[in-house]
Amino acid sequence: MPIVFVYGTLRKGERNHHFLDGAACIFEQCRTNGSLYDTNNRYPTMKESKSSWVYGELYEVTEAQLRSIDRLEGFEEGHHDNLYNRTTAPVYNDSGGEISANIYTAGQLLHKSTKRIPSGDWLVYNYLKQNDILYFAYGSCMDDERFKLAGVDQYFVNLKGKGTLNGFEFRFSRSSHDGGKADLVENSQEKVEGKVYQIPHGALEYLYKREGVYANAYRPAIVSVTINKLIYPAITFIGTEKSAETKPTELYATEIIRGGQSLLSNEYLQKIQQKIDRFN
Repeated sequence: MPIVFVYGTLRKGERNHHFLDGAACIFEQCRTNGSLYDTNNRYPTMKESKSSWVYGELYEVTEAQLRSIDRLEGFEEGHHDNLYNRTTAPVYNDSGGEISANIYTAGQLLHKSTKRIPSGDWLVYNYLKQNDILYFAYGSCMDDERFKLAGVDQYFVNLKGKGTLNGFEFRFSRSSHDGGKADLVENSQEKVEGKVYQIPHGALEYLYKREGVYANAYRPAIVSVTINKLIYPAITFIGTEKSAETKPTELYATEIIRGGQSLLSNEYLQKIQQKIDRFN
């Protein structure tokens, strides 16, 4: 069956996602080489590039679905004036797995698009346009001590509650010079608990610096978190490269447990503590 990488209006929560009804989602967080652009027509386009990434989702579809997507994207085999061209290229998940997939890239008309989206993520780009931003913290940012030390605690006073992220696993798989850092890894059998804050735009610069976004350590991503049985989109940060789990520093581990104690379930905190204890 055909495999398709989607990065714009076909993604979850977007207006054309119904074209993928019944399709099997292979990766919810994945990427391919390219540059992403806003066409100013409420949809993005992708141009080929080896120096940057475009983020999206990967699906196994039927032949009939592929033909429907071809029509949506203005692609016809053998034509040279398509709105989008369909090519095949490797797609990578966050753990380095690679699958060849169909990808729709800019045709001649869309190559005129010049408004580049630096994050390479259409969901992040659109989400940050809104006034109310939810932030899902699952690591040391659940603890407010460093917020206070940095003088930014006023950004994190609006705690919406405990959030649960299904389909992901908590791991210390982001390696750094001072030990393993918390990370999210796709795993359909697992879930991650964390705190959900409503934050102003002013908090993003602090979070981007703290999470090492500018140093390409973590990247922003939009995930679906459950709060009191309702599902909300929220921004979080995912490690760009995965490693074998490594031991966190004592301070970092303390921040995670201390930050989660007031809200997360005892069962989940015990699971994290057991993970930490295994390094000793």
